[in-house]
Amino acid sequence: MREASGFSLYFKMSGNENQRKPCLGFNGARPKHQQPANNSPRTDLQREAGRKDSPAGLPKTWRTSGTRGRSPWKQGHGEPGGEALPQHNRVVQHSSGRTKYNHSQSRVTNILTPHVDSAGAQRPPVIRRPQRGVRNRKQYDHGHGRTQQSLSKWATSQPNLLNTENDLDGSGRKNTTLHNQRAQNTHKLDLKALKHIGNMEPSEIIMKLAAPGSGLKELLNRPVGETADSLTSVTFDVLSKACSSRVKRQNLRHLLVELKESQFLKSSVPMLIMDLSSNNNLEKMDETITKLNKVLDLYLTLVTMFPFTAVIDVSFAVALLETQFTQLNIPEETYSKLNNLQRTIAHLKEKKREGTLRSDNYNILVGDHDALNVENFRFMSIFPTFEDVHMTSRPYLRPNIVKEKFEDSNTYLETHFRLLREDFVRPLRDGISHLLTFDQSDLHKTQSHDIRVYANTRITSLVCTPKGILYKIQFNNKRLKGVNWESSKRLLYGALVCLSMDSFETLIFATVAHRDPKELSNGIVNVFFNEENRQKLANISKTKEFLMVETAAFFEAYRHVLEGLQELSAEDLPMQKYIIGCETDISPPKYLKMNCNSYSLQSLMNDRPLKMKFSGLEKNPLRHWRFRASQEADLRESVDQQSLKDILNLDDWPSKEELQLDASQMKAVQLALTKELAIIQGPPGTGKTHVGLKIVKALLDNAHVWGSALGSPILVVCYTNHALDQFLEGIYKFMGKASGLVRVGGRSCNDVIKNLSLSNLRKECNFTQKLPGHLRAMYCMLKDDMQKITDEIEKAAALLESSKKGILNDVILEDYIFSFHGRSLEDGMPNQGLTPDEVKTSVMLEWLGVSALNLQCVGGAAGKNGDDGAGAEEGLVREAACLMPAVSEEKEEGDVDVAGEAELEEAERMMDVDDVQKHIERAHNRLAMTQKQALLYVPEEENDMEERKKEVNEDGWQITSDMKKKLRQAVKRELQATECMLEEEALRVTDLWALSKKQRWSLYRLWLFKYQADINTMILTLENKYQEIINRMEELRNEEDETLLRKARVIGMTSTCAARYRKVLRAIQPQIVVVEEAAEVLEAHVVTTLTSGCQHLILIGDHQQLRPSTTVYDLAKNFNLDVSLFERLIGMNVPYVRLDYQHRMRPEIARLLSPHIYDKLENHDSVLEYENIKGVTTNVFFVEHEHLEESILEGHSHQNMHEATFVESLCYYLICQGYKPSQITVLTTYTGQLLCLKKIMSNSKSLLKFVKLCVVDRFQGEENDIIILSLVRSNREGKVGFLKIPNRICVALSRAKKGLFCIGNMSMLSSVPLWNGIIEELRCHGQIGEALSLRCENHPDTITTVSKAEHFAKVPHGGCSLPCEYRLDCGHVCARQCHPTDADHKLYKCMKACKTVCPDGHRCPKPCSAKCGECKVLVTKTIPKCGHEQQVPCSDPAEKFLCSAPCEKTLPCGHSCVRSCGETCTRRCPQRVVVDLVCGHQKVMLCSDKQEADKNPAKLHCWVKCGAELDCGHTCSGTCFQCKNGTAHVPCSAPCEVQLICLDYCKGKCGSSCVPCAEPCKNWCTHQMCRNPCSEPCQPCTKACEWRCQHHRCTLLCYEPCDRQPCHMPCLKRLQCQHRCIGMCGEPCPDKCRICNAEEVQEIFFGNEMDPEARFVQMADCGHIFEVTGFDQVMMLPEKNGVVKQKCCPKCKTVIHRSVRYGAFVKKRHLEMEMLKGKAAVLYSQHIESRVKEREQKGIRSPFIPPLLSKLAGPSIGLAEAMLIHKKIELLSQLAEIKHNTAALSGALQGLIGREADLCATKITEAEGYLWPKFEREIKRIWFLAETRAFSEKYLQSESIISTFSQEHNLLNEILSKLSESGNVLKEQDFWCMQTSVDSIAEKLDASIRWTMLDRTQYIDIDCGFLKLKHWSKCSKGHVYYTQPTENVNEMVQCLECSAE
Repeated sequence: MREASGFSLYFKMSGNENQRKPCLGFNGARPKHQQPANNSPRTDLQREAGRKDSPAGLPKTWRTSGTRGRSPWKQGHGEPGGEALPQHNRVVQHSSGRTKYNHSQSRVTNILTPHVDSAGAQRPPVIRRPQRGVRNRKQYDHGHGRTQQSLSKWATSQPNLLNTENDLDGSGRKNTTLHNQRAQNTHKLDLKALKHIGNMEPSEIIMKLAAPGSGLKELLNRPVGETADSLTSVTFDVLSKACSSRVKRQNLRHLLVELKESQFLKSSVPMLIMDLSSNNNLEKMDETITKLNKVLDLYLTLVTMFPFTAVIDVSFAVALLETQFTQLNIPEETYSKLNNLQRTIAHLKEKKREGTLRSDNYNILVGDHDALNVENFRFMSIFPTFEDVHMTSRPYLRPNIVKEKFEDSNTYLETHFRLLREDFVRPLRDGISHLLTFDQSDLHKTQSHDIRVYANTRITSLVCTPKGILYKIQFNNKRLKGVNWESSKRLLYGALVCLSMDSFETLIFATVAHRDPKELSNGIVNVFFNEENRQKLANISKTKEFLMVETAAFFEAYRHVLEGLQELSAEDLPMQKYIIGCETDISPPKYLKMNCNSYSLQSLMNDRPLKMKFSGLEKNPLRHWRFRASQEADLRESVDQQSLKDILNLDDWPSKEELQLDASQMKAVQLALTKELAIIQGPPGTGKTHVGLKIVKALLDNAHVWGSALGSPILVVCYTNHALDQFLEGIYKFMGKASGLVRVGGRSCNDVIKNLSLSNLRKECNFTQKLPGHLRAMYCMLKDDMQKITDEIEKAAALLESSKKGILNDVILEDYIFSFHGRSLEDGMPNQGLTPDEVKTSVMLEWLGVSALNLQCVGGAAGKNGDDGAGAEEGLVREAACLMPAVSEEKEEGDVDVAGEAELEEAERMMDVDDVQKHIERAHNRLAMTQKQALLYVPEEENDMEERKKEVNEDGWQITSDMKKKLRQAVKRELQATECMLEEEALRVTDLWALSKKQRWSLYRLWLFKYQADINTMILTLENKYQEIINRMEELRNEEDETLLRKARVIGMTSTCAARYRKVLRAIQPQIVVVEEAAEVLEAHVVTTLTSGCQHLILIGDHQQLRPSTTVYDLAKNFNLDVSLFERLIGMNVPYVRLDYQHRMRPEIARLLSPHIYDKLENHDSVLEYENIKGVTTNVFFVEHEHLEESILEGHSHQNMHEATFVESLCYYLICQGYKPSQITVLTTYTGQLLCLKKIMSNSKSLLKFVKLCVVDRFQGEENDIIILSLVRSNREGKVGFLKIPNRICVALSRAKKGLFCIGNMSMLSSVPLWNGIIEELRCHGQIGEALSLRCENHPDTITTVSKAEHFAKVPHGGCSLPCEYRLDCGHVCARQCHPTDADHKLYKCMKACKTVCPDGHRCPKPCSAKCGECKVLVTKTIPKCGHEQQVPCSDPAEKFLCSAPCEKTLPCGHSCVRSCGETCTRRCPQRVVVDLVCGHQKVMLCSDKQEADKNPAKLHCWVKCGAELDCGHTCSGTCFQCKNGTAHVPCSAPCEVQLICLDYCKGKCGSSCVPCAEPCKNWCTHQMCRNPCSEPCQPCTKACEWRCQHHRCTLLCYEPCDRQPCHMPCLKRLQCQHRCIGMCGEPCPDKCRICNAEEVQEIFFGNEMDPEARFVQMADCGHIFEVTGFDQVMMLPEKNGVVKQKCCPKCKTVIHRSVRYGAFVKKRHLEMEMLKGKAAVLYSQHIESRVKEREQKGIRSPFIPPLLSKLAGPSIGLAEAMLIHKKIELLSQLAEIKHNTAALSGALQGLIGREADLCATKITEAEGYLWPKFEREIKRIWFLAETRAFSEKYLQSESIISTFSQEHNLLNEILSKLSESGNVLKEQDFWCMQTSVDSIAEKLDASIRWTMLDRTQYIDIDCGFLKLKHWSKCSKGHVYYTQPTENVNEMVQCLECSAE
C-alpha cells in the first residue's frame, strides 16, 4: 500500500498497488504527454485522405456536424482541468482514447461537440448532425435530444414541470422569448419548500432534487447577493442530509454534478464557513460544531465521488477552514475528520501532478490506515484480480468456526467473505495456471476440470437491454462441434468468463447474460461487462482476438452475496447474540413482549382459509395502510374471545389434538411462535413443510401482533425454485386470491404461483402513474433518453456487425471513397444495356471479382469487360483451392451433456428480469433489415439444391457449385483479414480496375476500416451515458419494488434472489424471516438475507441430509465452508426441536434410517396401510454384484453399465405391472451414471423415456412411490467416494414411499460402518442378495430370479413364461406370453390374417384387428373418356380415374403435349428451338418464349461477343446487342498503355481521355528523392554533383548535365567475395562477380562479355548489367529525327532515370522532360481559356469563372492544378448555361433557378476535388428541375388539362417535390426514373415543345493529346514542341520557336 502522511487511499475497483494504472483523461482520453504530436500542415491530398465523415450508412439523425475554420472546443476552453489547446491543432478526445484533429481547411466531422453553458463550463458532449441539405427533419431540443412532439408529451404529463411544447422555434433553435418566459415562471425553491424537503428521508430528498424541473440548479446558481443567509443555511442542511444516504447513489451523483459547478459551492458555502468562524457565542458553539461537521461531510462526499474535478475547489475550502477555525476549540472527532480530508486532498493533488489521476471514473474510499493496511475485506474487489489469478501471495483465510463462538461480527463477516470469494476464485486460478503450461498451439489439448477454454474470441456487436449493454461474443467452435449445447452446462447464465490476449497479464471479466443453444452451436454467446471491465475494453481494438476461459461456478450468486457481506455493517447484523455469541437462552420476539395476550391459534384448529378480505396488491397498490390496519382491527374484534391466549405461557395452549399436530410438531410450533430464533430439524417424511405452513398460517392470522400493517411482510426463503413454489403454494391455499402473496425472482413452473410474481404485479399495478410528480418526471425523462440512445446504439451496432458479414454497398462507403476512386469505379463498369440501378448494385461486386456469387446480380455484368473481372474471380478461386482443410469435429472430454440438467440449472440461476430474449430478437431483426439494405453480398452457404445446380450467365460461361463454395470461402477469408492499404498508397491509385485482386481487397478494407472506426467512436460516446441512465432507472425500479412489496403479507424468494434484492429488503425491513431447507444453504447466503429489522428468524431443515454445496472440496473439508448456520448452531447446543414421526416411508424402508442415521424416528399410522409392490416378493431389496465401474470425464465421474442395464429392465418390468412412469424414479449418485442411463432409456420406444432420472443431490425434498437406486461404485481398490458421506446415504434411502430397490457392490460398501449396519439390517429380513425374486401376478406360484438385465427376457411382458391363451372376441387366441396388464384384452390387437373377402373375391390383406376399408387390388379397366386400358384399384370407378397414358394432342406451335392423358394440356411449350436473330446470329430458347418474342421482337437481345477490331487496334469487348450489331461499339475498356510525358504508361482505359499521371515521381539523386506527383515538375537539386574519381571530376550542380567524360579505367575495389570488381572507376560497383556469377555475367548480349578484361556497368533502375563498350554505343546513338524520349534498358525497357556513367545524357533528357511538362501545362490552360471564350460567344457567362482563369495565367501553374481549375470551370459553365436557357421563361422560374445555381456555384468555387460527384448530382438536379418546371408551366396549368390528366399532374408534382431536395439525397437511379416518367407524360400529352436546359455534349473532356509523349517532337535545333494529331502521317510540322521542320 502507498502511504501519504500516514494515510492510505484506495481505488474502489482496482486491485493492489502494483496493478494500478494511470487514470485516463476526459472521457477516457490519454494524458497530454501521451497524445500524438501532429503540428505539421497537411497537403490537400492528405487532408482528403484524413477526413472523417460520419458513416454514410447511418440514419440522418446520427450524422455529426462538421466545423469549419474553428476549433470544436470554444476559444479559451481546452481540456477540462488543463490549459486550452492550441487553436491550430485543437483536438476532440473520445472515451476510447482516440483523437480527432480539426484543421481550418480540412473537412473534419466531430463525433463529439462539447456544449458550453453561460458560465463557460463544458457540459458533456453530444452528437450533432451535419448541416447538409434542406432541414426537413425533426428538430431536437439541445438539452435532451427530444423531438418537439415527444418533449411536449413528456412535459405536459408532469405536474411539477413547465410546458415546453413551444420552446423551440421553427428552425429547431431555442426560442429565446419562450425560454426567458420559462426561466421567469420556473418553480423556485424558497425557504418553505426547502424546509419541507428537509423533513424527508435522505433517499427521498435525493429523488426530489434530482428530478427534472426541481429548481435546484436555479437555486444553486443564484447570485450571492440575492440569497438570504437563512436560505443558504437551509439549502446546505438539505444537501448535507442527502449526502448521508446509503442508497440512491447514482441519483446522488447526478445531483452533486450540479452542485460542484455551482455558485453555491464556490461562493455561498465559503461565506457560510466565514460566518460560522465569526460566531463566538458559547451558547451556539454546539450548533457551530454540528454545522462544521456537515461541511466536512459534504466536502468529503464531493471528493469521494469526483476526485479529479472537485479536488481544486475542495482544497480552497479546506485552506479556508484551516485559517478560520484555528482559534476555536474543535472536538477531537471533528479535528480528526478535518485532518482526514486534508490528507485526502494532499494525496489527490499529488496524483494529479503526477498525471495518474485524470478522471472521475473511481470512487475514493477513505479510512483508517491501520485497518486498510490489513486489506480490509470491505474494500476488496469482487472480481478476481491479477494477484488472485497469478497467486502473488497466499490468500488470507480463516476457517469457519463451528465449535466455539466468533470473536466479533467483523471477524465473522470477514471469515465468510474470504472463504466464499476463494471458493469461486480458486478454480479459475488453478485452471489458468494449468493452461499457461501449454503452448499457444497446444491449447486444444488442455483438459481441465476447473475451466473451459474458447479460442479466437472476438466481440462482434452489442444489444441494449434494461439491465445494461449486452455484448455478443464470437468464439471458435470448430473443436466443439460434438457438444450438445441443449444439455451442456457450458456457458450457463451467470457463469464467469475471463478474456485475455496477453497470457492473462491483462484480465477482462464478464458474466454470461443469455445463452441460446442455436447461437452457441455457431460459437455465439451474450455477456455483460461491469463498469471497470468496460473501461478496460474501451482501450482495446474491437478487431483483437482473445483467449476466453470459463469457470463453472455460478458467479452471480457469489457476487451478490459477497457484495451483501461487504455492505452489511457490524451494527446492522441481527441476532448477533446467537449467530456470533451462540447463546443458548433464546428470548421471545420483541413484538410479543407487549402483545403476548392478544394471540390467537384459532386458525390452526381447522383447515379453513384465513379471512383476508383486503390486500395491498389489488388494482390500486398504493392505497394507504391505515385502511388495511383498520380492517385487521375489525377482524380482531370478530375473533372469539376464548381463543385469545398468552402465547408465551405454554400451559394456555390448546392440545396437540385440537391443533392437529403430533407431539414433536407441537413442540416445533411452540418454539417457532415463542422464540426469536427457532431451529426445527425435520428428518425425511416428518412434515417439515407441513409444520412450516402451520407456523406461517398462525403468524398471518396474528399479523396485528407483529405489525404487518406497517409494511413489514413475512419473508420466506428457500434454496431452490422448486421448493419455494411448493411452500408458497401451500401458503396460497389458506390465503386466497387477494392474499398479498408475492413471488420474487426466478422462473416458476407452478401456474398458480406464476401469476403472483413481482413482474406480473408491476404490469397490473401501473406503478408509474401513481408516482409523485417529480419521480414521474424523472421516469419519463430517463425512459425517453434510454429509448433514444438505444435506437442510436443498436442501429450503429447493426451497421457495424453487417459490415463484418459481407460486402457493403458502395453508396454507404461513398464518404470514405475518394472522389476520383468513385469515378474510376463507375467509369470502368460496362453499363450498356443496364439500368442505373443495376449498374449501381453490381459495380462493387464486379470490381472485387465476386459478381458470379450474387444471384441477384445482372447476368451481363458477371465479368469485367473482357478478361480483367474473370481473372480476378479466377484468382480468388485459385486461392480458395489452397485453403486449409476443415478441422475435424471433436467432442471435448469433460463435458457432461445430460438432457434437462442444463435447463434445470439455468432456470435456478435466472430471475424474471434476466430474460433479455426479446431485446436480442429485436437486435437480430434490426440486423437482418440492416444487412438486407446495406450489404450487396453475404457469403452464406446456399441450400443443397442450389449447390447442385450450375449457374450460367448471359455470356455463356458457367461456374460450378464447387467453385462457388470455394469462392465463398475465399471471400470470407478476405473479409476477416486485418491488413489494409495505407492511405498514402491509396492516394497514388488512379485506376481501380488496374489493381490486382489482392490490392482491390486491401483498398476495400481501407474504406471499410475507416467506416467502422467512425461507428465505433459513436458507440463509445453513447455507452457511458446509457449505463448512467440504466443505473438511475434501476434505483427507480427498486423504488417501485419496494412500494409493491411493502403491500404484501408474504414475500417468497430463493436465497440467491434475496441476496440480489438485498437493497429492497433493507428498505422493507422484514421482521419475520422463514428459511426452508436452511441446512442446504451456505451461512453467508442466510446472513445477507437478514436485515437490521429482523426480530424473528425461523430455520427449518435437516443437517443430516444434504449439506450446502461448494466448488472447492478443500474449503468444505478443511475450512468448514459446507457447514450451514443451521448445523453450526445445533452443534453449539442452541436449542432446537426435531420432528420424530415420519409420514412417508413404509416401515421396511424407515428401519434403514433408524437407528443407523436417526436415533429416534417413529412411523405414523398412515404408512402402515400401503399395498405391496406388484410383481416382486418383497417391497425392499438390495441386489449385490461385483461388476466393475468405469471412470469417465478424466476420473471426475463414474458409470456402471451392468447397473444401468439392470435398472432399465427393472423399470420396464414395473411398468408392465401397471405402474405409471410418473410413479417410478431412478436415482444415482454420479452424473456419469445419469448420462449413461439417459442414453439407454431415451432410445427406448416404450414408456421408459417418461421415467424420471435424477442424481441424489437434486432429489432432496422429493419423494415417489417406487425408487430404484444405482450406487455405481465397484472397484478393486475399495474406493466408495461420495457413498461414505452419511448425508447422501440418508437422502438416497429416504425418498421412497412404497418400494425401494437398490443395486450395488454391497460387499465393498460394507467397509463403511454406516453401510455395514444397514446391510446387516437387510440380511436379517432377507432383503439383500445376488438376485431379485419376481412373482407373476397371474400365476403367484411362479417365481423368477433376476441378477442381470438378460434374465428379464424370461418375463418379457411382466408376467412369466407361460402362454396367455385368452380367447378373443374375433375367435382367435391371444398369442402373447403371460402379461399382468390388460387382463380383459381391451387394448390387445389381434395380428392374425383377416378373413374378410370383397365382392370380387379378393381377401383383405390387413391384420384381424385393423379396419378392412375399400379393396385396393389393381385390376384392368377401360377409361370411358379416352378408351385407354389402365390398372385401377378394385373399388375405384373407371369414370373417376385419371388416365396416366401419354397425351396424344398437338399444341398450336406444332409440338406434342408432354403431359399425361388425364391432365390439362400445357399452355407454355417447354421444347427448345433455335431462333434466327436480326443480326444474323442464332439463339436457343424455349418455344413459349419464342412465341412471346414474335409479338415483341425488341425483347430478343443477342449476347454474342462482338469481337470487332476498334480504331485503337483493340478487340471490342461488348456484345452484339450492346454494340447495336456493330454500328456503335462500346467504349474500349482495354488498358490505354500510351506513354505519357512523364515516361510512365497511362493506366486508364483506352476509350477515355488520358489524365495527368498521379504516380510518385521516380527521379532521384544521391541527395534526395522527388516527392511530387509524376506529372508535376521536379524540384532541382542544387547541391554539388558527387561524380568524381581520381581521374575526372564534375564541377556543376547535381541537376545540371555533367561536364566530365566517363572514366575508362577499371575499378580496383574488391567485392565481398574478395574477387575484383568488374565495374569502372568512379562508378557504383556491380553486385555480380565475374567468377561467382559467371553464367549471368558472361551471357552474350553485345559480344564482348566473354573477354576476361571486359568491364560492366549496372543499371540503377532495374539492376541489369551490360558490357561497357557495347552499352556506350547504345547510349551515344542519336535519336530519330523529332523523337523525344529517354533511353531505356535494352532488356526490360525500363526507363533510365539515374545513371552515374551516363549522367550527362540522362540529365539532359530529364531537363527536356521538365520543359515539356511546363509547356503541357500552358497548352492545357490555353485549351481551357478557348473553351470558355467559345461559350461566352454563345452568351453563356458566369461571374465565378474569371477569378479561376486568372489563376491559370500564373507562371507556376502545374498540370494537377490546371485540371482542378478545369473541372470547376466545366461545372460552373453548366450552371451558367442552365441560367442562360431559362431567360425565355417566366420571371419566377428564372429567380428560382438562378438562386439554386448561384448557391451551387459558390460552393463549387470553395470545394476540394473529392466533392465533384456530389456537385454533379446537384447540377443534374437543377437541370432536371428547370426542364420539368418549364414543361409543367407550358402544358399542365389549364383547368381542362388538369382535370383530364389529373394522374399525370399529380405525378409531375411529386417529381417536382422530389427535385426540390438536395442533390446529396438523389441518386443516379432517381434521375433515371424521373426522366422516364416525364417522357411518358410528354408522350401522353403529345408535347410538341421540350426545353433543353443543358447540352451535355458541349462538356466532353478536352482532348489531352499533349499529355502523350508521342505527340511531342524535337526540332534539329533541340527545341521541344507539340504536334497536333493528324490523319496525314506525311504532313510536315514546323517548330514554333525557330520554324524548323
